Amino acid sequence: MSQPPIPAAAIAPMPRPMVTVAVLLLAAMTIMANATIASSLPGMKAHFADVAGIDTLTGLILTLPSLTIVFTAGLAGWLADRVDRQKLLVAAALLYAIGGSSGLWAETLPQLLFGRAVLGAGVAGTMTLAMAWGADLWQGPARARMMGIQGAAMSFGGIVVMLLGGALATLHWRGAFSVYLLVLPIAALGLVMLAPHARQLRATRATARAEGRAKTTEAFPWAIFAFVGSLAFVFMAIFYVMPTRMPFLLEQLGVSNTFLIGAIMATLTLASMPGALSYGWLRRFVGPMTIFAASFALMGLGMVVISQAGGVAGVVIGTLIAGAGMGPSMPNYTTYFMGHVPASQRGRASGLLTTAFFAGQFAAPLVAAPLVVAFGLQGTFEALGLAQIVLGAGLGVAVLNRRRPTAAEA
Repeated sequence: MSQPPIPAAAIAPMPRPMVTVAVLLLAAMTIMANATIASSLPGMKAHFADVAGIDTLTGLILTLPSLTIVFTAGLAGWLADRVDRQKLLVAAALLYAIGGSSGLWAETLPQLLFGRAVLGAGVAGTMTLAMAWGADLWQGPARARMMGIQGAAMSFGGIVVMLLGGALATLHWRGAFSVYLLVLPIAALGLVMLAPHARQLRATRATARAEGRAKTTEAFPWAIFAFVGSLAFVFMAIFYVMPTRMPFLLEQLGVSNTFLIGAIMATLTLASMPGALSYGWLRRFVGPMTIFAASFALMGLGMVVISQAGGVAGVVIGTLIAGAGMGPSMPNYTTYFMGHVPASQRGRASGLLTTAFFAGQFAAPLVAAPLVVAFGLQGTFEALGLAQIVLGAGLGVAVLNRRRPTAAEA
């Protein structure tokens, strides 16, 4: 599947640096959705110890925003193509702040679950907007570079929030929930910096309506989404077992300090940054399918190493390997898919891809639960790691078969 060439007229001037910063920070807010409170899971489990099924519910509390995102990201994408994106950003930021900080005051598990659901609706809006603006404001090779930088920004944001969440969780398990309030200044920056582009987009839409072009006749690339969306779902469903189960695996290995747990998990995102930053450079030499194959293989190898770890050192080595595979993978999904999407449907495409990612995140504890019962924590990491290696090998074989006629991959 080769990407269609981009007409010269479609290539816009590079946005100002502060516009880039605003889009990057909007993207970085996504990682805060679930991972921020990972270090609080043991304390949360102890606080709600009298609740039946708390082992599974603890993982679901972490990933519940993903379920809401599954049901709201499509709507957010539809709105991003049709309404004022600035108003959508305000609504998303308020939902994000209110729902995310709910752990500071929720006294019962239903209250906490409701807050996590509200947070998911906010994340659906912010991630869809970040993805849509990224596709709109950067084109061609510049988009590949921007998506790589965006992936690195998400990784850096993950390091910051996991360390901050871990530090605050040492004071009280509720402390990590205050990190979600960072969305308010970030959204304010986005409102200011993206205002000119939002006005231009409104003018373009008004002109299209006046000329009778309000309804696009361009076909949506459903076949490509079926492929990319399926891979994104599988990637997240397996990968997100790490933040939901690793705190308990570390406890099993004798690590109980919440800040140390947060620091170990932060190595996962730290290791992903070089691969994300070099994504634009990598795409000059290898195609998207090769990156998909290598990413799954590396992430699988990392999980296998973690499964065999007898202490902290082994876990850290495994997370570094898995992070190296994750780095170029995230921008690869977005860049590859957006290269096939008509400009008038990028919001819709962003919403659908967001849905696929977070459906996988929500499914992660449901995938892991029966495996943990059957094989234990280390056995679960081993089984899922081997599954990723097999998938990566299968994609690699497909790449080799496609490359037989020519040496280049689109």
